[in-house]
Amino acid sequence: MRSRQLWIVPALVVLMGGCSTPEPPFDDVYTRITPSKLQAGQPIPLPKRASILKVTGRLGTTNQDNHIIMDRPTLEAVGLVEYSVRDLFEQQDRMFRGVLMRDLLKTWQVDPQAQTLHIKALNDYNIQIPISWVRQYPILFALQQNGETMTPDYRGPAMLVFPYQKFPSAPEFTEQAYWIWQIEEINVQ
Repeated sequence: MRSRQLWIVPALVVLMGGCSTPEPPFDDVYTRITPSKLQAGQPIPLPKRASILKVTGRLGTTNQDNHIIMDRPTLEAVGLVEYSVRDLFEQQDRMFRGVLMRDLLKTWQVDPQAQTLHIKALNDYNIQIPISWVRQYPILFALQQNGETMTPDYRGPAMLVFPYQKFPSAPEFTEQAYWIWQIEEINVQ
């Protein structure tokens, strides 16, 4: 009987804990810094500065051959947002600023049937994330950390940031493997 009681008590704690912290609505997690100047459906201009991102795959628009290339100002034209999160690697609170991945998908006119983003870093590290995460959660394509532009020698030109503290129902966001930085290419599948 005693072992059964020990098993039930933790289960109740888990159930009660899950109910006590409701998740915020998508738009309540971040602060909008700049409005979008580049709307979905508008042509994506060719970079005037060095390109920092190449996007391939199931796209509804392109700006070079069969893909999209974007520089920092073009990415920022999608509209900047920011939020604070505890950095999983450095264990410090950081303010990240960038573009919502959801807004990038709209700008790229991603095929509604696409399922996965294959993301590749400058050092060839790569991950895959479900597009459903991007649509459901405010995942950030971060370009700045604590007000400083991220450069290739430290996390730049961009990294994915997950608001894991606001969404306890998505424990996969705390897996460091998804926190890819030095992003150079995204393939939409």
